Amino acid sequence: MRFTAIYYFLNLKMLPADSPQLIEFSDQNFFLVHHLLKESKADGYNFIERTIDDWNSGTNKFSKPGEKLWGLVLVTDPIAIGGLNHDPYAGDENVARVRHLYVREAYRRKGHASVLMRTIIDEAKRHFTHLRLYTDNPAAGKFYETLGFQKVSTPKASHVLNF
Repeated sequence: MRFTAIYYFLNLKMLPADSPQLIEFSDQNFFLVHHLLKESKADGYNFIERTIDDWNSGTNKFSKPGEKLWGLVLVTDPIAIGGLNHDPYAGDENVARVRHLYVREAYRRKGHASVLMRTIIDEAKRHFTHLRLYTDNPAAGKFYETLGFQKVSTPKASHVLNF
């Protein structure tokens, strides 16, 4: 009964225990993001902490039209996160930005980042004409290029996908 209540509260469907569920974060389930904090900081990534701080302060709750923050959750344990925002650096409301993509180390190279990125790209196509991101990680850059992103040399963006 307890797990049924948790699934209902998190708006999850009952799936096999080894199958992550894609969720959209809201105030009701955002507490799950905190479970990613310790490992992400140990990996040298501070953007999960910034995501939490920005959400809690109201600075960025991924709440503008077209914006969303998703996670992949295994039972009730978050394993990955990624978001879509208006690009604050572009100066154009038709340009979106991939935000805070992170997959826990034990779940990397298993297709989870691709699931999140397909979700982000599909949503971006509905609201924007361009999707930008920044990475200085060569392996991540190659990953984004396999999804159709083009490498660019512009301030605050390393890759762009035009729709």
